[in-house]
Amino acid sequence: MTGARSAGGRAAVRRFAVALSVAALLGAGACGSGDRSGSPSNTPSVTGSASATPDPSGAEAAKSVLDKGIVNMESLGEGDGGLRKQFGNTLASVPEDVLSVSFAFTCTGGAEVALAFRLGGKEVASAAGTHVCDGSTIFQRSIETAGADPLGFSAVATSAGSGGYAYAFYSEKKQLP
Repeated sequence: MTGARSAGGRAAVRRFAVALSVAALLGAGACGSGDRSGSPSNTPSVTGSASATPDPSGAEAAKSVLDKGIVNMESLGEGDGGLRKQFGNTLASVPEDVLSVSFAFTCTGGAEVALAFRLGGKEVASAAGTHVCDGSTIFQRSIETAGADPLGFSAVATSAGSGGYAYAFYSEKKQLP
């Protein structure tokens, strides 16, 4: 019986991996109104998709958690929106002097969200994880970067009822001049 459970578990993991890959592809859409970044000359652009009908209260609550929980870090790009089944975003390029980026994410509404990351088109398996949308905690990962490659995340939520999300990419370590 253990072998049957292991085979079923491997199949479930494969299905989950395929779902995350599909989410990554779907997350490369146009910017939504909730996505923000600085001016193109000062801050790398952030592209991706946000909810077509964002829940302003859920997104605002999630953004507030990030604003209070992450201080004294240089933002490279950020966004928020209404929680959907699948969403994601990409930081078009990491500044060349940035050696690592800290990604922070939070959400409201009670869903569980599986997060996956890609740097320069390659999966960063060590950064993947899940987060429960309780509106009070922050999922945070440090991702080593080597150059100006695009850094993106994709998310798959267990449900997309009410609730919102917020995320930000922060400069963590910089190369000394």
